[in-house]
Parts: sequence; C-alpha cells; structure tokens
Amino acid sequence: MTIILSGVCSAQTLDKLIVGRVMQVELDYSLVFGIDKQMHFFSYSLISVVLGTLVLMVSDRKSMIQNISLLWMGLVAVGVIEEYRQYFLPNRSAELLDAVANLIGVTSGLAIPTLIFSIIVYRHQLITKLLVMYGVLLGSFLVGLLYLDERSFLTLKEPIKEKLRTLVAMIGG
Repeated sequence: MTIILSGVCSAQTLDKLIVGRVMQVELDYSLVFGIDKQMHFFSYSLISVVLGTLVLMVSDRKSMIQNISLLWMGLVAVGVIEEYRQYFLPNRSAELLDAVANLIGVTSGLAIPTLIFSIIVYRHQLITKLLVMYGVLLGSFLVGLLYLDERSFLTLKEPIKEKLRTLVAMIGG
C-alpha cells in the first residue's frame, strides 16, 4: 500500500521516514501486573497516604506543596534505592518494574491526601467545587460500569447486585 504525503511520497520514501522496524513484542502480563508489582504499589501507596497526611497536617498553607514535593522525592528515592539494595541480597532481585510500581504507588498515595487537603483549604473556590462535582460524576459512572461490565472481574451476589441496580437507577442510568 502506498501512502501519499503532500502529493509526492512513495512506499520506499515512507520506509526511510520510519525509524527502525516495527517489532513484535509480547507483554508478559503476569510479570508486569503480577501480585509482586501490586504489593509494591499498594504498600508504597499506603505509606505515602499516611506520611502525606502527617506532613500536610503539620504544614502551613505556604509550605504544603514544597513539603509534599520533598516527601515525594524522598519516598521515590527510597523505592529506587531499595531495588538496588535487593541486588546484593541472596534470593532477591532488583527489578525496574518494581521501582516503577513504587514510583506510581508513591505518586498516587500522595495525590489522595493532597487532593483532600486542597479541597478543604480551598473549598470556597470554584475549581474545588468543580473537582468535587467531577469526582461525584466520575464515581457514579464507574459504579455504573461495574454493573454493566460484560467481562466482569468481580462477581456480585444478587442482594448487592440489586442494590447496585437501584443505585444506578436513582443516579439516572
């Protein structure tokens, strides 16, 4: 198939424009999203939520963002250094994906208290009201998708399913 760009481009010219060749890559989902990565994510998220909440409680309004940023850098550094430390231990391995799961866990864990504190501190501003409304709508839509999901990852018992159906009907689904 020949694609014409700007009127004068052959298939050979198009091949030269493409850097490298497209390679088939198989993604090992059990390695990328396995229980090990989930444990890294959830443990670093939990630690981040607790420490982030404590930092925000002792911070004044002017230093909140700076203190959360410093905490984020510290926790991410701990997560990466921990992976390097595991390289030197027997029966342990250092993995890039573990460090990425730690980083994502820290980021999402610190986002939760930061968002909650921001909503509390700036509750009279329009953007906060819009964020809360967006969260309520998004949550409602996600609950609706949980109910409508054709390839369910979660099996609901009938009483719960009936309550969820009632909730969706009240929301307007």
